[in-house]
Amino acid sequence: MKDSKMTVIMPVYNRGNIVKKSVDSVLDQTFKNFELLIIDDCSTDDTWEVITSFKDPRIKSYKLAKNSGAAAARNYGIDKSTSNYICFLDSDDTLERDFLKTSLDVLRDTPPRVGFMWTGRNIITGDDHQPQSWRPSGVSSYQIFLKHIRIGTGAGITIKKQVFDKCGNFNENLPAAEDTEFFFRISQQFDFTYTDRCLINIYKSGSSRLSRSYKSIAIAYNSFLKDHFGEIDKDPELKRIYYYKMMWLNFHIPDPDRAKEYYNKIPSDSILDSVKIQFIYGIYKFLPLEYASYIHGKFSS
Repeated sequence: MKDSKMTVIMPVYNRGNIVKKSVDSVLDQTFKNFELLIIDDCSTDDTWEVITSFKDPRIKSYKLAKNSGAAAARNYGIDKSTSNYICFLDSDDTLERDFLKTSLDVLRDTPPRVGFMWTGRNIITGDDHQPQSWRPSGVSSYQIFLKHIRIGTGAGITIKKQVFDKCGNFNENLPAAEDTEFFFRISQQFDFTYTDRCLINIYKSGSSRLSRSYKSIAIAYNSFLKDHFGEIDKDPELKRIYYYKMMWLNFHIPDPDRAKEYYNKIPSDSILDSVKIQFIYGIYKFLPLEYASYIHGKFSS
């Protein structure tokens, strides 16, 4: 039955040396009625040979026709899924043994308006293990995610299939922030639930995770954020968050005219807040981008 089955979608690209650990963590689940869909985004190493070496019938491996990015790989898996519950696992992370069972137990009996959930996570950097969980509060799912989004598809997410049926899949045209755009979109239609239990292990290292450039993030936000300004403009806090963010991001494209437009719209609660905004705007306007970004990072930290 679809209601007692789960799908795990794993996009993979050039992970031949580490993907086995991730796959093994799925095979080791206490809940056994799952399918693991591994989507190879045209790897150039031995990833395909590694993932096709598994003989478990619950594993299905696919290779995209061309290198298309994680969003396209996830969408391919969503379309191939045969269950009502879909979760995502990055190919360098691992699941705790009760991840699937706990996620299904939490999400299965929720009302239709609850469309997705997440678990706590262990952030692992070398020998350092940091447990994290997000306990949001607010008036609506949409407002919560606009103000405080602290999850992505790789953070122990499980989503009901009906969410994709109603809201669509991930936006493959964005160069970055496709997770953010997706959660902004679905949180308008669905509520969420979660568990504090840390059931996914997320491994951080400089070589294994490539961060998106601010330029790509700026292009992405310019593309989708316009769909949310109706809600953002109702709340002074949201206006401060997003007009400020869009101001400095647009200097990275570079689009100083658009940056100035956002700068002029930023509300401030105090003289100190206003001085900070003017300072950040000034360093981006008058200093080389590399130096301005460095100072901004130091100032923000």
